[in-house]
Amino acid sequence: MWFRNIFSPKPQAEIPPLFNEAFLRRLERLSLQAQRTLRGRPSGGAHLSHRLLPTSIFSDHRPYSVGDDYRYVDWNVYAHQDALFVKLGEIEQDVTIHLLLDASRSMAWGSPAKLRAAQLIAGTLGYLALAHNDRLHVTSFDAAVRREFGPAQGKSRLIEMLRFIEQVQPGGETDLRSALEAYARRHPRGGLLVVCSDLLAPEGLEEGLRAYPPPTWQTLVIHLLDPRELNPERLGPIELEDVETGKLLPLIIDDETIAHYRRNLAAWQRTIESICGRRGATYARVLSTWPLERQIIPYLRARQILT
Repeated sequence: MWFRNIFSPKPQAEIPPLFNEAFLRRLERLSLQAQRTLRGRPSGGAHLSHRLLPTSIFSDHRPYSVGDDYRYVDWNVYAHQDALFVKLGEIEQDVTIHLLLDASRSMAWGSPAKLRAAQLIAGTLGYLALAHNDRLHVTSFDAAVRREFGPAQGKSRLIEMLRFIEQVQPGGETDLRSALEAYARRHPRGGLLVVCSDLLAPEGLEEGLRAYPPPTWQTLVIHLLDPRELNPERLGPIELEDVETGKLLPLIIDDETIAHYRRNLAAWQRTIESICGRRGATYARVLSTWPLERQIIPYLRARQILT
């Protein structure tokens, strides 16, 4: 629940574009770190796979089978052993990147809005996916899966992808379980999933993440918070309004209330992190006020999400 009047979003000047060309050029030095267990296609991507397939750059052999390509036969071994062996190596592959963007009403809260931070993160990761020839899906959700961009591959889809992300608007209530389960049913092949959300739902995260088991899926949950959610002000008597349901709660915000709130907030974050750990997902807490290039990107690099 959020402050009905004092903390309601202030009118803002025209919002600038998500990115500029100079920043995008600097992004070229980065890439998404996909796990080798993900199954992609050997089509010129940048991610190594654990699967050993016939290749000219090899680390192992297996006996030749009918139908194998003669280009990958190790003729040096044949000359010494009079037997045909195929050269095997770790191939480079593309993977499918899934960016899920929470567009519930609570994401409009804050200054800047949490949705704006989610759009910046999704735009950055989407750009890296397209720049490195991965297949990309970007989807907004609230209580259900909403608009979807993709599948897209290649930098020629960059402008279209950024426009899609910029046009995402906050909508209804959050239902993490329904949205996550519905999305998993649409995409059974798996891939790298990034969920950008403030996770303001009574329940459903653990049930939703159950639909994304490793190693088919590699999941990252980016938990977006406004600094005032971590450090609320002492305001005295006030009325709170749930921005998604409209329910009202009269409350006195004093030192005791704030101390109790902080204990509950810390327990809530520990619970979320524990849920992610049990489901094989990586948890990352990001403040909506963090500058993208100076704080968010270094943070994601430190968490080995970007390289």
